[in-house]
Amino acid sequence: MSPRVAALSAAALLAIACLAAPAGANTEQRTHTTHQPATARAAAPKLLKFGQSVLIKGEKGNPLRITPVGVYYHRPTWGPATKPRNTYFMALAVRVTAVSKADAMPLPYGSQWRVKQGSSAFTTSSGKATSAPWVGRAQGAWVTIHPKSPEVVYEAFDVRVKGGVLEWSGPDGLYRWRIPASNAGKGTHEAVLDAIADYEGR
Repeated sequence: MSPRVAALSAAALLAIACLAAPAGANTEQRTHTTHQPATARAAAPKLLKFGQSVLIKGEKGNPLRITPVGVYYHRPTWGPATKPRNTYFMALAVRVTAVSKADAMPLPYGSQWRVKQGSSAFTTSSGKATSAPWVGRAQGAWVTIHPKSPEVVYEAFDVRVKGGVLEWSGPDGLYRWRIPASNAGKGTHEAVLDAIADYEGR
């Protein structure tokens, strides 16, 4: 073999070795990283008392103060009435106050109410929540709220038991309230009761 060919062969082998080494090192590093223990998740926000207020951004970005003020559990007994898929329809009454400019509650695709009961979570579209008798008959989140004129709007859930934890999640963060395990919120049930009576023909 000529000295020139030998030199080229040695150079080629050296280049291959240099290219192979980082790949092996990267593979080892990736494997090592894959087996690293998962970091602990941040602790959930503390539970607020039912009736405590928080500030969120409305559909147009204006500040709204939201306050859960009432809860009502309904188990239909009228024959033709739509029954919940779980056990109860739950009406959540929320007082909404516009802080500066008129706005409405954010649409569900960017923010969301949830009721957590044990390992289960229920949204306003879980089960047959959209068929609760007050949906479309009592004020919902579509209502425009004007400054100095707070409104009470109603959300519906289809839940297994009474009580649980209410969550609001959105771009502003996550807020949590302990839900009373019995009907609560004096003066907030009338619209729901009227809607139920209208729906069930009483």
